[in-house]
Amino acid sequence: MVRCIPIILCLCALGARAGEVSYAQRLAQEFPPGSITTKEIAERALSGSDEIHRRLQLDFEEQRQHCANVFLVNHCLDSARQVQRNGEREVRRITLEAHDLQRQLDARAHAESRAADLRRQAEEDLQRPERERQAMLAAQAREQNAAARAQDALHDQETAAKAQAQSQQRQHDQAADVAHKEALRPQQEAEASRAFKEKQEQAAAYAQTRAQDREANAKRRAERQAAREEAAKSDKPAPAPGPP
Repeated sequence: MVRCIPIILCLCALGARAGEVSYAQRLAQEFPPGSITTKEIAERALSGSDEIHRRLQLDFEEQRQHCANVFLVNHCLDSARQVQRNGEREVRRITLEAHDLQRQLDARAHAESRAADLRRQAEEDLQRPERERQAMLAAQAREQNAAARAQDALHDQETAAKAQAQSQQRQHDQAADVAHKEALRPQQEAEASRAFKEKQEQAAAYAQTRAQDREANAKRRAERQAAREEAAKSDKPAPAPGPP
């Protein structure tokens, strides 16, 4: 324990505080120069620096209030300011190193992103002619397919129209044939009736001719029979038979 006389009580208190390891010193020991090498370390260092900066302000305010009640006020305040300045120096160093690393990392990430964009743009430039050719071929194929579909649709329409015209023509021809037959029916019936009548007349004439022939044949046979009988009565040879 530190022993001090009342006149220099504040100096003894400051000396005892100065002998302790401060928050800033512990932060400086955790992040010595050159130790901030990654994004995660930089974030942790900045977070710690903010906390130490806040605590240094609180400690200085506490010391300022304490110094107002001691004999050597100015010396007490100067000592408190010196402690705060020393701590803030380490906080600034760590903050600057962390920010420098973040800027470097951001610049590197930006450069890498830019390089990746340039590589991607170069690849796209190399592939653009082929993509444009493929797009042109695809457009031509779409146009050809559309033209083929239009041609097929036109052909189907023409085929349907032709089939409908043929069907209408067949119906018209059938109706005309029926009308023609109906118009000829009276004449055909008259001709059929006349032909039937002629056949009947021819049959009647033939029958009459046959009857006359039979009658003539019968008469000649009767005459020959009478002649034979007459010859037999007179013992004369019978005359030679004539034609039937």
